[in-house]
Amino acid sequence: MNDSMSTRFWFEHKSGKRLFPYVLKDRITRRLTYRVAESRQGNSKAKYEVQLDDIEDVFRYVFDEGYVVRLKAMDGMFAALYSTTGRNIVRTSESNGRARSDQS
Repeated sequence: MNDSMSTRFWFEHKSGKRLFPYVLKDRITRRLTYRVAESRQGNSKAKYEVQLDDIEDVFRYVFDEGYVVRLKAMDGMFAALYSTTGRNIVRTSESNGRARSDQS
């Protein structure tokens, strides 16, 4: 397991890969944090992201508040912001094993 990633929760990408939250280093402060943002178009820029130290805070923002979160696969693929309802996400660790039925 990569130290910069957490297995607290995951999203399953349509490719079948599981995506996990990971920390990024802030270019100015050099702080390592998880990143979330409000779920609206254009929030992929760092200036709109909320930096969080605690994975439990990330979990609450994502599953209780509907924020998007930076995720990537264990091999580094598919690194991006993802929503629980995003078109490339089949299910999450919180879906109780149910895949979304709205996939085309």
